[in-house]
Amino acid sequence: MDARLRTFLVRSGFLFLISLVLVAGFWYHREFYQIGFTNLLIIGGLVTFLVIWAARLALSGELPRGRPRGELTFSVEEGDRLLKAVARLVVRPSEGTTVPGVGNVVRALYETGPEFGRLFIEDARRAFLSDLTDADARQAGYRSAVELRETGATRWRWRPSDTVTVLRVRPLGATR
Repeated sequence: MDARLRTFLVRSGFLFLISLVLVAGFWYHREFYQIGFTNLLIIGGLVTFLVIWAARLALSGELPRGRPRGELTFSVEEGDRLLKAVARLVVRPSEGTTVPGVGNVVRALYETGPEFGRLFIEDARRAFLSDLTDADARQAGYRSAVELRETGATRWRWRPSDTVTVLRVRPLGATR
């Protein structure tokens, strides 16, 4: 069994046991609960479990947007610019890149592997690299369009005639 699935099942089982213990404590209030101990334990435990589970999901940032539907990889410098809200745009090559649609959440990963946050995709468009302006480059965290093109040329071997995907993102927060 997958380690992540096993961890999820163990944690969920533990939460369900806590829920049962909480509901069993309410048994002492018999005058309020005349439906019977077994029914109270099962139904109340299930409802309490679902409430705790929903709260856990909400606190982890997975609600209301849901779980991430993809990932984007960044250099350490790019990732820091996103976390510090210096950059709002992400420019990636269009060919060979699959990006989830607007309104989805993606995992933001450093090139070295660890996840550093979640990003909400607010807008997406395609453009020729040569059509990107200095304003686009500044929103992506670069000083000028020339610097953006040079960085892309060294990292992805971009040419001015290449098509790029420009994503406007909003950081949802850093992960542990």
